[in-house]
Amino acid sequence: MIETIAKLVQIAPAFPATENGSTIHNYFEQNQKAEGVVVVDGEKPVGILMRNDFYQKIGRQFGYSLYMKRDLHLLIKTDMTCVDISCEMAKFGFIAMNRSQDSLYDFIVVLENDKYAGIVSISEFLIEMSKTKEREIELLNNQQLILKQANEAEKLHRMEIEQKNAAIKNLLDHAGQGFLFFGSDLLISEEYSKECDEIFGFSIGNKDFFGVMESFVDENGIAIMRNAFEHVFRDEDKIRNKVYLSILPEEIKIGDKYIQTEYKVIPGQAEKSVMMILTDITEKKALELKSAEEKNNIKLIIRAISSKSEIAQAIDDLHEFVEQGAPQLLNSSRDPKSTLQHMFRIVHTMKGDFSLNSLYHTSAGLHRLEDALSLMQKNIATVGMEEIREFVRQIDCDQLLEQDIMIIIEALGEHYFEKEDTYSVSKQRLMEIENRVRISFQDEEQAIILELLRNLFYPNMKDIVKNYNEYIKTLAERFGKNIGDIRIDGDDVYIDRERYVPFTKSLVHVFRNIADHGIEDPEERVSCGKSEYGEISCHLEKMEDKFILSLADDGKGINLDMLKKKAVEKGIYSEAEITRLSKEQILETIFFDDFSTKDTVDLYSGRGVGLAAVRSEVEKIGGKIMVDTEMGQYTRFKFMLPLHQQ
Repeated sequence: MIETIAKLVQIAPAFPATENGSTIHNYFEQNQKAEGVVVVDGEKPVGILMRNDFYQKIGRQFGYSLYMKRDLHLLIKTDMTCVDISCEMAKFGFIAMNRSQDSLYDFIVVLENDKYAGIVSISEFLIEMSKTKEREIELLNNQQLILKQANEAEKLHRMEIEQKNAAIKNLLDHAGQGFLFFGSDLLISEEYSKECDEIFGFSIGNKDFFGVMESFVDENGIAIMRNAFEHVFRDEDKIRNKVYLSILPEEIKIGDKYIQTEYKVIPGQAEKSVMMILTDITEKKALELKSAEEKNNIKLIIRAISSKSEIAQAIDDLHEFVEQGAPQLLNSSRDPKSTLQHMFRIVHTMKGDFSLNSLYHTSAGLHRLEDALSLMQKNIATVGMEEIREFVRQIDCDQLLEQDIMIIIEALGEHYFEKEDTYSVSKQRLMEIENRVRISFQDEEQAIILELLRNLFYPNMKDIVKNYNEYIKTLAERFGKNIGDIRIDGDDVYIDRERYVPFTKSLVHVFRNIADHGIEDPEERVSCGKSEYGEISCHLEKMEDKFILSLADDGKGINLDMLKKKAVEKGIYSEAEITRLSKEQILETIFFDDFSTKDTVDLYSGRGVGLAAVRSEVEKIGGKIMVDTEMGQYTRFKFMLPLHQQ
């Protein structure tokens, strides 16, 4: 609780400014302990008159005759110090002690609602501060006593531990876990458990810790570990040490073993050391992977039942790209760099499409293709069209699809992929029927029949967006977040399926971006006063010859400073150029090729091609894309798209 000066306020007599010096003289004579008085105009203080100042003035030659019959205006100090009654003690002390030397012991006038409420005497304030210090010293002494007792208990505990070292060493050797120790020199102690030899496959005693770990942890992980241990050995604060250790990798792979790692700081008489605990969780990991695989398989089977046409279309698109699209790209006039960028966008979108339809094995295979394309892009100076052709020739669609197709066939039978009995009606014929309906029917009857016709070859944009619900929830689960169903409202907009398919498929990148970057984790959302469930909204507005699709989330927003930093790091803009850009121009960078705010690449994001692919598809159909954001509030993607072929 913050302490204020209220308890120190004293009521000093207040005299009107119209009184004369003799009144004050009489008061001081009758009240020998009074240090001073306050002079007021109504309820407002206009000055103070301290005893010493008063007698110094009237004690001068002619002072008595000059001041005793005159108004107090001639005697008072008008540059008094005033504070509100709610002023904190610490702030009050700073104000009081920073006055001029001749005013140091003057009253400080206290106001309440800008009216005179009393005074604080500096002597009383100093006495109160002295009492506070005494209480603090007493509290500190008690704390030191507690710490001393704790230290003595800890010393006794350490002595007991030393006496049992041999027994503990034997226990550690048979605990089924690896235990190793190292100090600030980072040399692994010779005293480590036998399980470590089994885990690493060689003796680690007296070897450099990072020399051992570099074979099993990537460069970024090693850098994090170096930084953490540097702070641990330099900082004596136990709480901060726990924080440093919490950022270390919790799992590493050594050969074909999955090892869970844990770190503890061990205090020592000379210096502290770090204990690393290694637990072989290979079997547990295998069970988890098997469980995850089973869940994915079930999702695939359910998706195969509910979205047969979408899965068939995704498979057809993959075959079409490998057998026709990629060869056409290779035979075009594009240079290697442009060809690779275009292929990268297509593969990235297809990967999202297969993931959306729960064909996770195929999606993972396309992720590996992305890795290969990314490597060629990095080495573009030595990559020619012939190398790209060879890469395309190596792509085996059947191999990419094999596992997922096998899962579907095992669950739903070999007839799943056979064509169903359907009647074929050309789009032209449907349009002729539509025109006849417009001529023959009116009002509500016409609207009902046209609605049925549109559903045959013009899907509702709302239904397309709704299909992303399960994908969003799956992504959210993988990212440790909670996201509810997409809230969809606005006009019903029916689109040409054939023309809009590339665009609607590219929306997978927008939803992935929202789940990965936009929506916060539940703890962060609650701390910000939000619901733990992130919200995604979709609004459709139909106009005469176009429609607007708005996709928004209520997440953290886009960090413009981070965008600026990344744009400069990637050489898109110079430091000077970036400062001149508007908010809209800075936000445009998220649609650039190879631009990502993530430092690492995973199966879901980090390539920097997703939103670039979205813009490419929007522009192909003559549309525009805009983005708006507010830190901590929302991000909104707005697509302005034509309703008819331009």
